[in-house]
Amino acid sequence: MIEAITNSGIKYDESEEVVVVCQAIQEMRKESERDGELKKAREAAEKLYEMGLDTEKIAQVAGYAAETVKGWIGLESCK
Repeated sequence: MIEAITNSGIKYDESEEVVVVCQAIQEMRKESERDGELKKAREAAEKLYEMGLDTEKIAQVAGYAAETVKGWIGLESCK
C-alpha cells in the first residue's frame, strides 16, 4: 500500500503495515531534509562566490569537494 501511495519503491510485509507507515514517513522526512540541506549549501556557495570568496574556501565551508562547488556556480560541468 505504501508503494502505491508514495511511489517510493519501498516494499514491506503487509502484516507490519503500522510500523511500516511510520518508517516510510521517517525515511521521506530524512530524504527531504537532505535535499533541503543540499539546496542551502548550493545557494550559500553561489552567494559566497558572488562576494568574491575563493572556490576552495567555499568548498571547505560547505563541506563538499571543490569540483562540486565549481559545478554549482557554473565553473565546471557536473559529472
